[in-house]
Amino acid sequence: MYLTKLADENSLVLKCPPPANIRLLRHEKHTLESEVKALDLLHDYTQVPVPRIVKYDSHGGQFGSPFLILNYLPGRRLSELSTHLTSVERSTIDRTLGACVRSITSLAAPQFGMSHRVFDNKGCKSWREAFLALLEAALRDAEDILVTIPYDSIRYYVTKQGHALDEVVEPRLVALDVCRPDNVLIDERTKQVTGLVGFSNVVWGDALMSGGLAHGSEAFYEGFGECPVRSGGVKIRMLM
Repeated sequence: MYLTKLADENSLVLKCPPPANIRLLRHEKHTLESEVKALDLLHDYTQVPVPRIVKYDSHGGQFGSPFLILNYLPGRRLSELSTHLTSVERSTIDRTLGACVRSITSLAAPQFGMSHRVFDNKGCKSWREAFLALLEAALRDAEDILVTIPYDSIRYYVTKQGHALDEVVEPRLVALDVCRPDNVLIDERTKQVTGLVGFSNVVWGDALMSGGLAHGSEAFYEGFGECPVRSGGVKIRMLM
């Protein structure tokens, strides 16, 4: 990712994949495409403050690599300002984030799974099928690089609790990294949210997987409109 300054003092953000000799995780192979589709949807159907797409080229042409150009959103990262915020300022930010997550997860699709597969009409019919496929891809990535974890136990217990996944009947847009402090931009003077970035890691699935929901503050849940009752299938899904 590069920040490009233009002659008129405006700035653009250029994003492109790593060189071909860099090994990617399975879910990272379609990140630019996923981000483009997510940003288009958010612009068309929500008021969430996200970057606007200036240009996207899936082949790269003379550039030699796929690339995405976005307008630059002003603001400091929440991770840089968090220690300087008052409790009231942080609550206001959390409330805004909760409302943003509510708007994002209000978007629905006809299929479950990775964004690029859903838009190609190759998604899954059930969240259980999609979730198990996502999990298996993550486990295989770990196996490929020789990470030592109890693979068989993970597969066994997730499969055993798979019935809870069947409670999700409508695919919702899930931005897994939306509330990470590095992805939240804040006006340094007003302490208001100026933008959200980092929409390359998105799926269509269980809204409870969205960034921010697992460990939200009281103000976050106020903005979201509800606090998930952590019992039964909801508790199982949030633990997964």
